[in-house]
Amino acid sequence: MFRALALAALLALGACATIGESGPSLRYADAASRGAWAALLAGRPTEAQVERSTETWSRALGDSFACRVPMRDVINAGLAGALELGAMNAAMSRGGEREVREGVSRYVVTIAALALERRERPSEQRCEAMAAWAPRVAADGREAVERARRNGLMDEDYGLLMSLLAR
Repeated sequence: MFRALALAALLALGACATIGESGPSLRYADAASRGAWAALLAGRPTEAQVERSTETWSRALGDSFACRVPMRDVINAGLAGALELGAMNAAMSRGGEREVREGVSRYVVTIAALALERRERPSEQRCEAMAAWAPRVAADGREAVERARRNGLMDEDYGLLMSLLAR
């Protein structure tokens, strides 16, 4: 009975924790925001997977800023990404809540740098993709970010910093 329940929980978590085939995932963000058991079920990524995810998130966010996607959407997607990467780093190193918070803090600095970076505008096709991607990821990650804040995994100060950037 316990195995069946655990398998059902794992499948449910997997079903609701991904964004899509082509974009960065929110699997670890969602799991970490739900607690230690869900984080354990999410698995342990390799260092290469964390690096690839970090590069993917940074490229998507940087391109979104360069494409002038509405700042609020990009910032909110970035906060979901910060939680995802913080949770991935913690899972990789078998860390806990403190490591998630530290990883989020590190990536929030990266988001701020990406927002201020002067980049060449990507192709129109890429900009159209980012204009659809950022609000979708922001919406998909909203609940995980809110849970993470309630559970002490993210500081409210990040929202203030990002609000200043959005102006």
